[in-house]
Amino acid sequence: MNKEFFYNLGLTKGETEVYLALLKIGQAPVGKIVKEAKITKSKIYDILDRLKNKGLVSNFLKNKVNYYNAAPPNFLQGLLDKKAKEIQNQKKELQELIPSLSDLQTISSKEERAEIFEGYNGLKNAFQIVENEFQPNEEFLVFGVDKTLNEQQLNFFINYHKKRVKAKLKTKVIFTTNLKGVKEYHQKQDAYNQERFLDQSSAIPINVYKDNVIIPLLGSGEKEITIFIKNKKLAKGFQEYFNTLWKISKP
Repeated sequence: MNKEFFYNLGLTKGETEVYLALLKIGQAPVGKIVKEAKITKSKIYDILDRLKNKGLVSNFLKNKVNYYNAAPPNFLQGLLDKKAKEIQNQKKELQELIPSLSDLQTISSKEERAEIFEGYNGLKNAFQIVENEFQPNEEFLVFGVDKTLNEQQLNFFINYHKKRVKAKLKTKVIFTTNLKGVKEYHQKQDAYNQERFLDQSSAIPINVYKDNVIIPLLGSGEKEITIFIKNKKLAKGFQEYFNTLWKISKP
């Protein structure tokens, strides 16, 4: 039997074992429950009291001995309904909290910092930080894009580019020449997307937006390592370097 269901309902391991034991043996005194559930006698009374409070166990006196009985399994529906109601309330509380939490993030996002993210989820998290700052008509600069992406990484950047377009960011990308004609790397060029090529065969991609610099290291078959730096001076330096490369790169 999959006992994870009971744990997800909010029952502890001990409560689950005792409830299932009582379902199996029927009404029983403490000694018999302890033996069937394999629970120590020092814990059994506390567990039974908690199950009684949850409406899953009842008790009665028989010949001056306390007997316990499990509630029918359909009583578990009540616990599930209660949990669903709690989740709905938590969702409502979260929606009310989001504005103040976002204000806290806005304050912290202005501070200079440097972080290293590992793995594919780390890659996504690093770019999510920047996505939270998207504003229309700002410039998003990318250079050093080489043919090193696996399918998962490529799909991520294609979708990320779609988000930039939707946010009306003016994106400029400099690719290495070995990507010229490789269709999957290129999106439709318009007011929000311009592309050029630089005569080099390999490079490290650098993404610059506002005061943010993201450098993903995406070697084939290796775990992603993403460097995220928020520093105004560094970002400005990379922006100037990008503009120099943009002038000498070719459509």
